[in-house]
Amino acid sequence: MDSLEYLRDEIKTYFPDSRELQLSAAFDGQRRYNFYFEIAPEQRHLLYLNWDGDIDGFTLKCLEFPDEVILKELTDAYTDKGSKVFNMGQPIATLSFVYQEKDRLSVRSYKGNAPIDSREISARQLMYGVNPFE
Repeated sequence: MDSLEYLRDEIKTYFPDSRELQLSAAFDGQRRYNFYFEIAPEQRHLLYLNWDGDIDGFTLKCLEFPDEVILKELTDAYTDKGSKVFNMGQPIATLSFVYQEKDRLSVRSYKGNAPIDSREISARQLMYGVNPFE
């Protein structure tokens, strides 16, 4: 399992009501594209997974929107308009890291409210760090 597939699976496991937004099946699994996840239906937070351009460096952000109605409108427009529709989202947690191996991530930087004070974390700690409901 490659790092991108692993991270996408971990998001779906930690947030069982989440749904990955698909721009096009042609882009699925290609690192250079961003990946967006609704954390749960009818809420105002969106996860954004981005490959940083090096081999296994990534950034995971939790974006917050004014309300769930606006986020629903934006997610509905995503396939036609692309990721620019999410520019109004404000990051409430951002964790930049390097995937070392399954359940071993090396933290580059973190901005958020969770107590992430270790340089090496698990995937569960990563999700906890960006979870808006914790």
